[in-house]
Amino acid sequence: MDNIHLQRYLNDHNINAEILTMSGRVRSVAEASQELGVPPDRFIKTVVFIDSEEKPILAIVQGTDRASSKRIGKALGIPPPTLATSDDAARLTGYKVGGTPPVSIVEAKTLIDPNVTSMEEVVGGGGTDHHLLRINPAHILEATNATVVRIRK
Repeated sequence: MDNIHLQRYLNDHNINAEILTMSGRVRSVAEASQELGVPPDRFIKTVVFIDSEEKPILAIVQGTDRASSKRIGKALGIPPPTLATSDDAARLTGYKVGGTPPVSIVEAKTLIDPNVTSMEEVVGGGGTDHHLLRINPAHILEATNATVVRIRK
């Protein structure tokens, strides 16, 4: 998938968010922070895990945090899930690692860390490695029916 699919999803679901086109490939939070003038702690990442039934789990954490498979498993009452490989993440979500947005992946269980929900606006994956998504975490919660639980290490 790409940011066209993401934009269509945002439009179809009346989600107030903005897809930002970067000058080049997004390689790091530091580079994106500098280009956008947004503090690094306002970036998020959507990390893809796989449960024992090969179903995707999205873990949304601040860009400077790491998601804990143990905490994810505990929150869902399952054994700790496996971090998806790049190929598995693309197959399960339709997005390549680095561009995975926090919304539009309807078949995934979604967990969001409270550090993310405490902010008014965040910037995360925008469908490709050249795009980012500016969105209010409340819109992520509404669109994904996410569970808010500490999943950061």
